[in-house]
Amino acid sequence: MSDPYQPGQTSPTAGAPPPGGTTPDPQPGYTPSGYGYGPAPTSPQDPYPQAAFPQGTPAQGAYPQHTYPPYPQGQAYPYPGYAPEPPGRTLGIVGFILAFLVAPAGIVVSAMGKSQSKKAGVPNPLATWGLWLSIVFTSLWVLYVLFFVMLFAIGISGGAATYSDYPTELTVL
Repeated sequence: MSDPYQPGQTSPTAGAPPPGGTTPDPQPGYTPSGYGYGPAPTSPQDPYPQAAFPQGTPAQGAYPQHTYPPYPQGQAYPYPGYAPEPPGRTLGIVGFILAFLVAPAGIVVSAMGKSQSKKAGVPNPLATWGLWLSIVFTSLWVLYVLFFVMLFAIGISGGAATYSDYPTELTVL
């Protein structure tokens, strides 16, 4: 009897069909036409078949083509996005900042922001704070300026000692 694993020898059942009547696949999962496309390999030196379709076109049938049902289209609603900013809020912020930098301008801008917010029915605490701080700082600056104006006026009017009140001679004791 011959060894079935020796090269060059054929098995006694090589050409005979199996008992079921059909020939088995030489490799499981291998189709005679290659991997689902193109011709079968022609020689043992070329185990990978070349594509039978022209370059640039996809292989039809290589992968199953899935089709999905169309998405049910209902009524389109607008994207909600961000809520609109309450009116006067930006003016309230700017007025609050101006209360520390330029207080009279802070009064005007904070009052405008508070007015816009009041018309919309929205509270605006920054505009309120900016308005009050601007009033306080403006009044402090007015008092400060008045104080120096009074000092200057008293100095010029002669309410203070003048040069003629002092002796011109120097006396040493």
